[in-house]
Amino acid sequence: MFAAASPSRPSFAAEANAPLERNAEDQKLEAFFREYLDEAFAAEPVRATMLGDHRFDDRLDDVSPEARARNLNRDRKTFASLPNRIDYTKLSREGQIDFEILRNSVARDIWLAEHFDPFVQDPRTYGSYITECVYLPLTQSTLPKETNVKNAAARMTLIPKVIDIAKRTIGKAPKVKVETAILQTKGAIGFYQDEIFHLSGRKPGEGDFSARAAAIVSALQDYLKFLESKVLPNAGDDWRIGREKFARKLEFELDAGVSADEVLAEAEAEADRVIREMAMLARQMWGVVYPGKPIPPDDSEGRRELTALMLDHVAAKHGTPATLVTDSRAEVAEIKEFIRNARILTLPNPDQCRVIEMPEFMRGNSVAYLNPAPPPH
Repeated sequence: MFAAASPSRPSFAAEANAPLERNAEDQKLEAFFREYLDEAFAAEPVRATMLGDHRFDDRLDDVSPEARARNLNRDRKTFASLPNRIDYTKLSREGQIDFEILRNSVARDIWLAEHFDPFVQDPRTYGSYITECVYLPLTQSTLPKETNVKNAAARMTLIPKVIDIAKRTIGKAPKVKVETAILQTKGAIGFYQDEIFHLSGRKPGEGDFSARAAAIVSALQDYLKFLESKVLPNAGDDWRIGREKFARKLEFELDAGVSADEVLAEAEAEADRVIREMAMLARQMWGVVYPGKPIPPDDSEGRRELTALMLDHVAAKHGTPATLVTDSRAEVAEIKEFIRNARILTLPNPDQCRVIEMPEFMRGNSVAYLNPAPPPH
């Protein structure tokens, strides 16, 4: 499933720091990269939309097993041909970094496709091709609104086919993922019944656009029954991928040249440092917060008790789920005001920053999400 933003995807370092001198081999690499992206984006339009390329917003991925196999073969050919077509030693240092980013990104995609099958094992995967594929052009594209609505309508005609493939493809999946997919599907039904009309400016119950939305709602309602009656009863409890796969996946995701064991050791050391610092701060605050109360002893157990008591005090004042969005908006406003008053930087004008409630069809198993808009294409 494509993430809303994917930092591990190829992104030319040279372009981020332009202008830079680019030699002939750098230019060959850039041409190779764009050739790869053109082919990949044409085959995976939703991925293109998520990364800010709106050339294919009127198309939708073929998510059948055969099409996904073709995508994997494309990536294998790309990975094999990269060192044959581009001489790494002739690249500038910036070009070498770009080469490494592209190579590692494609290697990651190949490894994930060879070791996992989310289209079978994780029904949440289909959300990108059922709802986000329409939501993102309507909310993040810089194209004219009517163009975005037209593109969304074109994709809407293809969504029932995606749902049909999902019903024929999904197999045994972890229960927690199935339960999340059920909630997301309910959110998707609500989106096509209501929110899509607010975003598109079209009227419900009128015209071809409304008819396409109604067809999707009908297909989703049937899909929801499928998840609840067929997939959920057969779901398993184990969602873990195992130590070996996790370690390799982490290396690909971080792309930082460190192993999972090294990351764990660094995290444990940092946790110990933070625990000691929290205890020190709690000790300094103790007399003000708990005047006259004996302070816990300065040993491991005492420091844990000291910190826990101070955290309980700080947490006594907090918002509620009902005020989370309004509290966040107020906090963002205060941050912006501080930035202006302290003249830290000039904020964009007009201000396009919005704090909105995450749509139900995008909610998953994490506590919080960051869904930044892609760069304009």
